[in-house]
Amino acid sequence: MKRWRKLFSISLAVLLLFSSASIISAAKEKNELATILMVPLDDRPANIYFPTQVGYSAGVEVITPPKEIIGKFTTPGNGEEISKWLIENGDKADGFVISTSMLAYGGLVASRTGTKSLEDALSDIQVIKQLKELYPEKPVYVYDTIQRLAVTAISDEYLKYYSLISEWAVLYDKVVNLGMPGKERLEELERIIPEAVLEDYKKARARNHTVNNLMIDWVEEGYIDYLILSQDDAAPYGLHRAERELLLEKVDTLNVGDQVAVFPGADEVDVVMVSRFVNHLFGTTPTFFVEYGGLHGVDWIAPFEDTTFDYNVQKHIVSAGGKVVTNEEDADIHLLLNTPSAADSTREKDIAGLVERTSALIANGEQVAIGDVWIVNKADEAFVTELAENVDLTKILSYSGWNTAGNALGITVGHAAARYAFLTQENGFGVPLYGQTAEYHYEFLLHRFTKDQSYKNIVHPAARTYIQSIGASEWDLGEKYDQVNHFVQEKLTLETEKWYQYFDGKKVYIGSRGNKDFYKTISDLESVHVKLPWPRIFEAELEPELELE
Repeated sequence: MKRWRKLFSISLAVLLLFSSASIISAAKEKNELATILMVPLDDRPANIYFPTQVGYSAGVEVITPPKEIIGKFTTPGNGEEISKWLIENGDKADGFVISTSMLAYGGLVASRTGTKSLEDALSDIQVIKQLKELYPEKPVYVYDTIQRLAVTAISDEYLKYYSLISEWAVLYDKVVNLGMPGKERLEELERIIPEAVLEDYKKARARNHTVNNLMIDWVEEGYIDYLILSQDDAAPYGLHRAERELLLEKVDTLNVGDQVAVFPGADEVDVVMVSRFVNHLFGTTPTFFVEYGGLHGVDWIAPFEDTTFDYNVQKHIVSAGGKVVTNEEDADIHLLLNTPSAADSTREKDIAGLVERTSALIANGEQVAIGDVWIVNKADEAFVTELAENVDLTKILSYSGWNTAGNALGITVGHAAARYAFLTQENGFGVPLYGQTAEYHYEFLLHRFTKDQSYKNIVHPAARTYIQSIGASEWDLGEKYDQVNHFVQEKLTLETEKWYQYFDGKKVYIGSRGNKDFYKTISDLESVHVKLPWPRIFEAELEPELELE
């Protein structure tokens, strides 16, 4: 099964590059799949593996450009070559998901520098218009990022500027834009930060804001069917605040609010857009009833975000193709969010309540998605431990605890909405397709728990200690990469095997045809792929492969 699946994926990618035959037609003849051509934010797992798995879990193939043209870490992708790839293969897709950050600048990291000129960036994104002109009936979903407060910590030296430039951007907004105190510290920061670093930061912001604006124009002109402007890491104050307000004003002026979403996030948007395509494909709109385990979203602004969390929840659900309902009886999916407690003294009670609520909903046959959004960049260890001990994890529709609250939210919502849309189809898909999509679904669910809990809370700290012991830098491993990569591979593989015990032998529902329901049993963890994709330990590739029989 796994060998066939790998050969199928490789063959499909090769055909997309070199064949003029219609892959879409062939796929639909076999098992009614659709195909998306996706230009990712960058080559990290969150932007390739996550949306690919979510697409597969709903019977949709997600194809990305060849790795050599999308760049890696500080090496930017090639927008001109990516544009050619889109044009050459556009006839074989049912829709497009495109990151402007990749197309215009070469990826998220590159978008934070002023290296690429505005003229060159504008040239490389013209393919978006060309695609819509060539294929007016195919959805074109585009997302761009509103630049974050800080530069990228690509080295220990840049790590110093990470905090200083963030502070400068916040103070500039407060002092210059809003007339608040802090002028002396602002001037001090402008003396401390090298002029070249600050000017490059300003140049990138101005260029990116111009492109943000242009994307809204293209929505109004009909070239883009849906646009997300995701606010990369931010705060209530900063240069982004004024930029965002101007963008929202333009959205209102052009009356395109139903086609443009602006919200905090970035790395989750590929998943959100894939989910939107899935729901467009199936003509579905999953309804979500939202519950908070701690503080209500209206009372909480999450770290690195600039709006109350309830706003972010609403925007992510709608962007993924869903709808928020206020009556739980109308809910297709119950979205449970692990938010911070009002007081430390109530934390244990809040966790217990959230676990009990999850258990009760599952016992009643409800679909439950869990957003572990409280702690930045990792799972809430106390919560997921109690959850695993008291709830059958295979009954949970989706889970995520990485990275920011918005990232975790979007991954959870996107996975849940896409999988639910597929499972509710009454087209009578064949059992082989049901089994195939179920494998991808449960692999991704296993991945989420292992990655967000075990990697971030166990392996990552251990790797940091190991790096220090061998005299390397966690932000650029350099010649120590192989040693650290091997260390992570051993540790994370072991942790994946531990989490697999919660999946092993479980009988799982895979789909229905007519009045007949189909089930399979998770029988084996066939393999575990682990690799550090970039020469740092912030993220890791984790790709478990399961056997269902």
